[in-house]
Amino acid sequence: MVESRELRQQIEDLIERAQDEVLDASHRLAQGINKEAERFAPPISQDIERMIDELFDFTERVMKGQRRMVNDVVKTLNEQANRVADVGRSTTEKATARLTSASTRAPAKRKAATRRAAPAKKAAARKPAPKTGAKKVAAKKAAVRH
Repeated sequence: MVESRELRQQIEDLIERAQDEVLDASHRLAQGINKEAERFAPPISQDIERMIDELFDFTERVMKGQRRMVNDVVKTLNEQANRVADVGRSTTEKATARLTSASTRAPAKRKAATRRAAPAKKAAARKPAPKTGAKKVAAKKAAVRH
């Protein structure tokens, strides 16, 4: 952002300097024409003064047009830079949101898997193992006592 301001300031300074130089050259031209016109044709000098005024008016209009054009270019560049920054920000926000939602979902899946496995383990622990050997020993002992 600072670079774009500096760039805009440099462009404006260059435009202002160019405008000043063109206006200065126009003033010198007008003075030279005026001086020569008075020397050779005093009665026509009023027409030349009017022509010089029109020349200055035209020069000023050109300068204003240049200033507007460059300001529009700089404004467009700034708008483009802002749009690019906005797109970058929104893309980063979307990616961050996806990562956050994915990381919050993963533990829930793990918990659910653990919940499903836990009842099966508990049920397996509750069921007695088949005691075929124990029944035979108990039957033999019972037979011996009687």
